[in-house]
Amino acid sequence: MSTVLRRRRPRPLQPRDQVFGQRAPGNSFLHRAPAGLKVTVLAAVALGVMIIREPQLNLAVLAAVIIVSAAARIPAGMLLTLLRRIWLLLAAMLAAQLAFNDLVTGLEVFSRVLAGLFSAHLLILSTTTHELLGVFRALLKPLRLLGVPTGKIVLAALVTLRAIPYLADQFYLAGQQARARGLERSIRARTVPVLLSAVAYARDTGRALCARGIEEIN
Repeated sequence: MSTVLRRRRPRPLQPRDQVFGQRAPGNSFLHRAPAGLKVTVLAAVALGVMIIREPQLNLAVLAAVIIVSAAARIPAGMLLTLLRRIWLLLAAMLAAQLAFNDLVTGLEVFSRVLAGLFSAHLLILSTTTHELLGVFRALLKPLRLLGVPTGKIVLAALVTLRAIPYLADQFYLAGQQARARGLERSIRARTVPVLLSAVAYARDTGRALCARGIEEIN
């Protein structure tokens, strides 16, 4: 009696939520608004909730985020992705606030953090990475008077943003490979491949930048 051994096909990497580069589709008023204006509004909102510290204001900001995102036709799933990504961290923060503070203070701090996070997430969903880097470069422009190479700083920020999803993929792939070898509990099996990939990525990126004349960027 012969048995047929079937090889299990490896599961493809599932697409994961990313922090930057995931702009919501559309051409609404929010998408067309200047990135500098949106960053200014976000800074004003963050400063307001930090100074006033009233739960009513925090809830009003959250309501405004929901209304604006609905008016801009941003999918609710993309907006709520933030909760799915950091729910464990939010739960730990809420538990700590309730443990060391009274109920009112804990809820006020929690709602303040949510208001700031969702406001920033709405900015990211309606603004491209290139536009955000343009605002960052404009903010750094006064430093050029002091001889600071702002172009290299912006380039470093861009390289960092591009490295985040790559390293996340490598971390996920290392976990899958360790699980396939029965080493899912081995920290070494999960981290060493990621470190090697990070070093190789940094080396290749450095060589590419040098080949394109990074020294000429200022």
